[in-house]
Amino acid sequence: MVYWGNSLKNPASTAYAQVFAPYHGWAIRKAVAAGMYALPTKAQLLKKLNEDETSARIQMQNYIAALAPVVTYIDKLFLSRGLGLDW
Repeated sequence: MVYWGNSLKNPASTAYAQVFAPYHGWAIRKAVAAGMYALPTKAQLLKKLNEDETSARIQMQNYIAALAPVVTYIDKLFLSRGLGLDW
């Protein structure tokens, strides 16, 4: 389970730092950091999506289940082209 707390900023910042920041220059990293302040709180996001905790969890589980074959396809595509999966 992902802990959102009062804000989406910390998990989003952590994910960005781990995945994309190493490939971005200083200016892009600073722009992303500034953009993090525009992220809504969890309550604001759920309200905008017209969801509550329970319905959002169900929607996310459905999304993850539907995404699995797409991820498998992309993995096979990368491997078939010799691109590897360590990215």
